[in-house]
Amino acid sequence: MRRLMAFTTIWLLIVLLAWAQDGISNSGSQSTVTISKEEFDALKARLDQLEQEVRQLKAAQTQPAPEPAQTAAAEPAETPPAAAEPTTEPAGGRQLQLPDISLIVQAKGLATDDRNDPAKQKIELSEAELGIQGYVYPNVKADAFIAASPAEDEPAQVEEAYLTYIGALKGLNINVGKKHVPFGRTNLLHNHSWLYVRQPYVLANFVAPESLAGQGANFSYVLPTGSDLFAQLDLGVWANGTEGEPSDLPDIMAGPGANVTDRFNTARLWASYPVAENSEIEIGGSYLDGQSKREADPATGVLLPADYVHIKGVDLSFRRFGEGSRRLLLRGEHFWRTGTTDSNDALAKGYYLFGDYRWSKYGSLGLLYDWSEFPQDVTRHESAMSLILTKQFSEQYYLRLQATHGRRPDCGLFNELWLQWCWGMGPHTHNLE
Repeated sequence: MRRLMAFTTIWLLIVLLAWAQDGISNSGSQSTVTISKEEFDALKARLDQLEQEVRQLKAAQTQPAPEPAQTAAAEPAETPPAAAEPTTEPAGGRQLQLPDISLIVQAKGLATDDRNDPAKQKIELSEAELGIQGYVYPNVKADAFIAASPAEDEPAQVEEAYLTYIGALKGLNINVGKKHVPFGRTNLLHNHSWLYVRQPYVLANFVAPESLAGQGANFSYVLPTGSDLFAQLDLGVWANGTEGEPSDLPDIMAGPGANVTDRFNTARLWASYPVAENSEIEIGGSYLDGQSKREADPATGVLLPADYVHIKGVDLSFRRFGEGSRRLLLRGEHFWRTGTTDSNDALAKGYYLFGDYRWSKYGSLGLLYDWSEFPQDVTRHESAMSLILTKQFSEQYYLRLQATHGRRPDCGLFNELWLQWCWGMGPHTHNLE
């Protein structure tokens, strides 16, 4: 207990020093200016348009002027103008530009009184992610994210690599490749875009410890509602999902995740509607079904029955935007899961409730409550309440502190203190919260 208190005290001093250093840097004559991704994309599109206009003006100036005819008799017969050669280059020639390259690094530290947790009282480099993005053809965008987890001794691997056919039909985008599947409200996000340090228990136990990815195709269609209502339907067909590996925390009970290692399907329908001038409400529903690869019984060699998984979820979000960068976010998700690694058809349930208030572009305070049963044993569950404080120094660097008090099987009550550093270089053009 004394080691935990000492470790916690050191971390709090680190946080206070970082806050003080930022206060000194913000008191100078220079200040950091941040803009939203939508504003950045609009400025970039305007710049591409201006560059195209400049090239057209230069081309017009370099064309030789026609020689005047000396006499009407000497003037040659009029010939039709030559047809312009077809081109596939859009305004700005985005597919000819260098790709966007980003590097995002995370370090995490954990202080806990749960002696079963092997990560207790450690600060480790948890993940480094390299993002490479750009256009390979007009309206065809390529995204690739390569990630490595030094803290878990995992080599670099392709987390996502896919093509997006933008506007294949009116309102329709198509993704092909390996991608985070559109299931639930936050599965598309990378973990450094979360508003908390750890995944809510229900998502870790039912879906994946981070995000569920598959190899296949997804069809994303914006429904023609013709009003202030925005609605989108996503349908995906995938294979080779997240492997159902045992937890790397042998003394801490954890759910198997989706455990779909063969073919599986996803569907998500969500809609957003402005309920006031500065407020919007968002509601969505998700469905996933699939199966695991059939494996042989080690004792008899007989193929075991395939494990079929069905997961359903609903989510509700409310946002209210205030003056400047102020924003209030309220969100809840509820999930139901049947099918486990031992072919138990019992229905497991879980949910989380989350609220986050951002008082300025530099700071936010969040509260998370999550409760989850275990699919392999629905008679047991875990729950926790977390207080989350985030300091956003710039668009490239933030520091987050999360204090948790909860209860889990095998240890009863526990207390945790997470500290997360996240920094990056590059445009960070993937999905953000």
